[in-house]
Amino acid sequence: MALAAAILASCHEPETASAGADPVISAAVAGVDIDSVRTYIDELVTFHTRHTLSSQTDPQKGIGAAVDYLAGRCERWARNAAPDRPQPLVERISYTVGENGGRYDRVTEVPELMVTLPGTRAEREILLMAHIDTRVLDVMDSTKFAPGADDDSSGLACLLEAVRILSQIPLEQTVKCLFVSGEEQGLDGSRHFAALARRENWPVMAVLNNDMIGNVRASGTELVEDHKLRVFSESRNGEDSDSRQLARYIKEMAAIYVPEQEIVLNYRTDRYRRGGDHSSFLREGYTAVRVCEYCEDYERTHQDVRTENGTAYGDVADYVDFPYLVRNIRVNLAAVMNLAMAPDRPGNVLLANAGELDNHTVITWEPVSGQDVSYQVLCRETDRSEWMPSLPTGASGIVPSGAPLEFSCPLSKDNYYFAVRAVSPGGHPGLPVLAR
Repeated sequence: MALAAAILASCHEPETASAGADPVISAAVAGVDIDSVRTYIDELVTFHTRHTLSSQTDPQKGIGAAVDYLAGRCERWARNAAPDRPQPLVERISYTVGENGGRYDRVTEVPELMVTLPGTRAEREILLMAHIDTRVLDVMDSTKFAPGADDDSSGLACLLEAVRILSQIPLEQTVKCLFVSGEEQGLDGSRHFAALARRENWPVMAVLNNDMIGNVRASGTELVEDHKLRVFSESRNGEDSDSRQLARYIKEMAAIYVPEQEIVLNYRTDRYRRGGDHSSFLREGYTAVRVCEYCEDYERTHQDVRTENGTAYGDVADYVDFPYLVRNIRVNLAAVMNLAMAPDRPGNVLLANAGELDNHTVITWEPVSGQDVSYQVLCRETDRSEWMPSLPTGASGIVPSGAPLEFSCPLSKDNYYFAVRAVSPGGHPGLPVLAR
């Protein structure tokens, strides 16, 4: 076949298309500032509660004041954006809750925020998401002190740093930061955004939901883990999914740009008896994952702030591990920036010889429209969760721009999964597409 002669006999591990770090991304990742992150969380907890049904008129307390604060910071960064990048847009968005009952005692309009960092080509969008609202033990209590330092000021801090840093960097594709409300009442804010995205046909490539990324202690077991970060991704048809490809991609980019942080691929939609805003986008058919701390402290989340039998409860800032949170924000930036500089997915990736009885694999695909890109063929054994850095034959799997969009290798299609991804001239790989 077209590239069979290119399969190398050596067994050393060659460089892949993504082996080198982009200096622009490296600088942005290093630019995540721990003092800024600490300030965001300290200021967010001063709103007393950000409950979805809390005050929208009090200038110092409640979800209205919190949205004003988030919008104010983002608007200042947007005004001072780099002159060589498209102007960021900060939009306040509201939606109606309580019409169908649920965790509401009235019908009201609830605010949330969307910050758009337009790409220079703006063909696709990457969404970063975190939720504004907080709660205590009683999910209907909208007045009690509910600081939400980890759940989810940690995610909001990630979005704020992304807006601050990316407002100074021109990226090819658009990044949208969604500050959603209504999460604790039933994912209502993200459901509103996901429906809006579907209705307006947003070209969404990936959704990263950051919900609780700042805690390192597991209550009950006392496990402390400050160098692991979970990425939850659902399956489709019991085998694989685009969300799994996104999760693997985050892990790959973290290994390059934040090697001290281990990404743990969790092949579930979410944790037991808990759910996150990425689920709203999954239901609309989008590629979405949840980024979440490895250990959870149930003495912190959804608790009244109190001391009981010598144990302190409540989600206050004292229990946020800021170095850990900074590393997790860097993981997000590395993945988002690479995606925003990467090509689109190739189309119609097929095992072209699936009906033939032989021990080779032939893969074909359709080109990425309007882009001069190379392609990389990836594989993994059927019991493995991650793509190999190179084919077991020793080949890189790289198909250069302009070559026939076909790849043949002496590996049995019965023993491996294969995928193809496009790689930009600058070496930024896109999301892999599983060969069907």
